[in-house]
Amino acid sequence: MQNKNRSARRMHFIMAACGGFFGGYAIFGRMAVFGSAQTANLIELVGDLLGRNVTDAMLRIGALAIYVGAMVLFMFLTKKTVWNLKYLVFLVEMCSAVVLGFVPAEADPVLALYPVFFTMSLQWCVFKGADGYACSTIFSTNNVKQTVLSFSEYFLTDRSKTEEREALLDKGKFFGCTLLCFHFGVGCAWLGLQAAGLRAVWLVLIPVLAGVCVTEAEEGGLKAVAKVCISRLTGTASVE
Repeated sequence: MQNKNRSARRMHFIMAACGGFFGGYAIFGRMAVFGSAQTANLIELVGDLLGRNVTDAMLRIGALAIYVGAMVLFMFLTKKTVWNLKYLVFLVEMCSAVVLGFVPAEADPVLALYPVFFTMSLQWCVFKGADGYACSTIFSTNNVKQTVLSFSEYFLTDRSKTEEREALLDKGKFFGCTLLCFHFGVGCAWLGLQAAGLRAVWLVLIPVLAGVCVTEAEEGGLKAVAKVCISRLTGTASVE
């Protein structure tokens, strides 16, 4: 169980780095449009509607529809299939990274980030946290809050309450490490953009592949699919 918890945390931190990378790529590479959330998009949408900027409003409505669509897809697949959706996230992130590398710099930034809106929404739904902590891997506001409150309560709690303090310390470390991993991804995005331009988005394939390896080592999903495919092709599938 302890090993499983460590694996879940490791996977969570890897995905936080991916979320930070995509977020940093969007902010630094696409005119400060944050493609991982909807707060800024909806605020801008209201301004576009009131300012009668129909084109920009439609682009932002499209971004919202894509973000929401990923959530609907997640719920549909959760209810109607037995798929391991972690692998779907990995596949979508790889495809998005490849596509983004070919989107020209002069493209409208909101339109250019449509793949990020979809990818980050899906990642948020599938990778919700670890060890019972609900923790975002695609943005940081609540993670900052939980880190600060946990450490503050830890130092303010009476030292005689050992178990309570240990739980608070663990929570603070978890959310704090998530923040560090997220912003490590942001830093990598910035450095990559400086060195290679917009095609630096392909660097996110490194942590995504690391996530595939960690998940495969723990769950063996790809290995199981491969065995089924081989057995069907060779006609050796067992009948139960």
